[in-house]
Amino acid sequence: MKVSITTLVENSLGENTQLEAEHGLSFYIEAGEASFLFDTGSTEMFLRNAKRLGIRTEAVDSVFISHGHYDHSGGYKAFVEHAGKRATNLFVRPGFFNRKYGFRVTGEAFLGNAFSKEEISGAGVAVHEIEGDAKEVFPGVYSVTGFERTCPFEHINQRFVVERNGGREVDDFSEEQVLVMKTMKGLVVVLGCSHPGVVNILEKVKHVFDEPIHAVIGGTHLVEADPARIERTTDYLLEQKIPHVMICHCSGGPEHLKGLISRMGDVYRPVHTGTVLTF
Repeated sequence: MKVSITTLVENSLGENTQLEAEHGLSFYIEAGEASFLFDTGSTEMFLRNAKRLGIRTEAVDSVFISHGHYDHSGGYKAFVEHAGKRATNLFVRPGFFNRKYGFRVTGEAFLGNAFSKEEISGAGVAVHEIEGDAKEVFPGVYSVTGFERTCPFEHINQRFVVERNGGREVDDFSEEQVLVMKTMKGLVVVLGCSHPGVVNILEKVKHVFDEPIHAVIGGTHLVEADPARIERTTDYLLEQKIPHVMICHCSGGPEHLKGLISRMGDVYRPVHTGTVLTF
């Protein structure tokens, strides 16, 4: 199966200065006969960029959102309005609609979705809360979740909380999903933010599919990692002999990742707004 991934929005701009960038992530993906969106950035910016790139989002009827944080779901209401009366599908995992918060030195901030399940269902959206650790949604396209926390250096970030079971608790991001697509050369894994840990995620993918991983693309949340964790993550990625590692968004900039970038050499490739990847 041929897979093409176009970066509609990411934190940084690439060579195409006619596009816009924001803190967020959105990919337009074509996989075999299927085409769909994975995440929608923070605002409607991804729709403007898609138009400039010649992508007809008015023909897209399926959206996956990796997890319930604003920088991945913030543009979704604009997509629904853009679709008008056309029937569309939203693929998420149970717990996606729970309210989420984060704490910084400046205090508490709401980080969750700007819409409810009832609101978008009333707008003609079919909401699919996918069950099971691995589910084939389109031929060769799988939603994967259920990431066991087995990696000793990937810990739950205590500053993220979620409203659940009648109270607030530290967010384990049990609703986070990644996409895994089968190609002739191996698996292409698309990440949202990797809050459960990129190593934990890739170990789950290996366990489920027992096939080589050809490419890893998306956010890794290494932006808050110390140098020791980045080094150990780099060790893991090199040990796995993954041919293409293309991390972005919440992974940290070139200076933060300089050790990883240096050690990975040609395996690493940056991803910016407008980057197109084909497998």
